[in-house]
Amino acid sequence: MSKILEIIENKKHYDGVTLIERMKECHTPAVSIAIIENFKICELYTYGVKQKTTNEKITSDTLFQAGSISKPVFAAAVMRLVERGILNIDKDISKYLVGYDVPTYDNQKHKITLRQILSHNAGLNLHGFAGYQHGQEIPTVEQILTGSFPSNHIKLKLFKDPGTGFQYSGGGYILAQKIVTDICKLNFCDLMNNLVFSPLLMTHSTYSQPLPEDKFNEIAFGYNPHNLQLPGGYNIMPELSAAGLWTTPSDLAQFGIEIMKVLKNKSKFLKKKTAKLMTKKAYEDSPYGIGFAVNQCKKGITFGHGGSNFGYHSNMVFCPADGSGIVVMQNSDIGMNIRYEVTNAFREIYGW
Repeated sequence: MSKILEIIENKKHYDGVTLIERMKECHTPAVSIAIIENFKICELYTYGVKQKTTNEKITSDTLFQAGSISKPVFAAAVMRLVERGILNIDKDISKYLVGYDVPTYDNQKHKITLRQILSHNAGLNLHGFAGYQHGQEIPTVEQILTGSFPSNHIKLKLFKDPGTGFQYSGGGYILAQKIVTDICKLNFCDLMNNLVFSPLLMTHSTYSQPLPEDKFNEIAFGYNPHNLQLPGGYNIMPELSAAGLWTTPSDLAQFGIEIMKVLKNKSKFLKKKTAKLMTKKAYEDSPYGIGFAVNQCKKGITFGHGGSNFGYHSNMVFCPADGSGIVVMQNSDIGMNIRYEVTNAFREIYGW
């Protein structure tokens, strides 16, 4: 029996049923999985449909919103700019920002760095984002940061001293996005194509929000907690670096494989010291490195990230000790925990 069959039929992790039966219980139309062994994608598994009204089956090329998995992919781009001397992760970001100052809890200036932002230790608010429906006015990056109309949340603000404790902040990543585009003077999507997608042959990945019309037939449609398809198929996420990535498990697997290869001196996508910095805790009491959530398994360190936008949930985790890993993507809020159930089955079968 292949490992993927062991994973999807392992009833222990799906409340006594198989993965397919679990999907039906949780009204989850589609799940897409990539399994990695020895630094290579060894198996792909897709089950379900793009949308319930047409019953068109998903394929390994079907796009899902990646939610917060957008963050480590963006962080890798930032670190490539750091390696080129364009950015410094320990420099005061006020030296980079154009036309914007971060509001602070005490109206005083504080030194905030990219190291702090990318590891969620900058003392910033704005955990995550709800997105926008088709037909709504979409805010600019500046409107997102300032909480100005048509933004649907409060402004980004420093609420405690930078470097004094972990506080997850998607808003901080939008601040980093502004820094990168201000400095590089490039469209964000073009920048990500140049720095990450093209070098890693991630041909099904884009930060385009909304998606171009010619991509619309390639997506899995998102479903909300009431088992209803999201209007227009998905929410538009203009908070690109934090939540705007469209991709596939195969592309994310390729991304994780490349980082693992760097750690084993088998890739020049990044310097080894950079990859080590990204995959170890940035601060002693923090669960994050630069971009990645960092953990341990029986074989050694693991790194990865979860992702949740309305209608979409995903998880990826990689173990560089033996080059193994898994990526899971799905399109339902009701079954949002399926990604973790699949990951736990993988952990058991692969001896993590």
